[in-house]
Amino acid sequence: MTAHSTGLELILNAAEGVLQIAVTDNERLLCAQEWRRAERATEILAPALRDICAALDVRLADFRRIACVRGPGSFTGIRLVLSTAAALRRAGRARLAGLDYLQALATSAALRRGLLYGAPLWVLTHARRNQVHCQAFVSYGPLIPAQPLTAVELCPPDEALRRIAERPGHVCGSGLARNPAVFAPARTGSGPAGAEEARVMPELTSPDMAALCLLARHGDYFSRDLEPAYVRSCDAADNLPQLAERQGMDGGEAVSALDALLARAPKSEI
Repeated sequence: MTAHSTGLELILNAAEGVLQIAVTDNERLLCAQEWRRAERATEILAPALRDICAALDVRLADFRRIACVRGPGSFTGIRLVLSTAAALRRAGRARLAGLDYLQALATSAALRRGLLYGAPLWVLTHARRNQVHCQAFVSYGPLIPAQPLTAVELCPPDEALRRIAERPGHVCGSGLARNPAVFAPARTGSGPAGAEEARVMPELTSPDMAALCLLARHGDYFSRDLEPAYVRSCDAADNLPQLAERQGMDGGEAVSALDALLARAPKSEI
């Protein structure tokens, strides 16, 4: 660590499909790992952090900043990185920043294609069957993260296509590959039918490390835990009445009990 260093920084993402871990010091990348085993991210993260710290000869308590992708995406992946960051904050002196997953993808597209200021971008990620997270961005060049033009919304794939057709640009995210009938190019070198001027990037389904580092560099860091950005409701909560009835419980009472628990203030920070 240099005399004028901003300190060791840890960057974590497990929002969708890939567990990504990066360590920087004064914006210099020291380590980057990608684990494409989303179903095992919970058992991978802690040992991976232990091995990274051993290789770099640092302690978990040495991290001064921790940047976490807080969604939208996998409920399990988001909870994993946010709870890990919360534990590390209590064990050391790190400040936390929340990163937006769709913004990380938009920034990755801007960096990969060398897009200049003003270039339109769309990010579509899989939310659930026949629904995508949809958000429009604009490129700010290679030194500033892509900036949102709209709020993230849940919509059917064909509605997302209609919006893209109104403002064609580069399009990326898992929503393309998960809905090939809607977003497959109409012909070689063109966009999908109905938005032929769009430039689809179906290969870009997880953020580049460079984009995550750029977002972390521009993040706002605070000495408090991060709130997740889920956007859509939890499947388990949506299905709670039916699940409760299968267990011999009253569905309405189960929903009321859950609402009460979610509204109850914690008795301690832990």
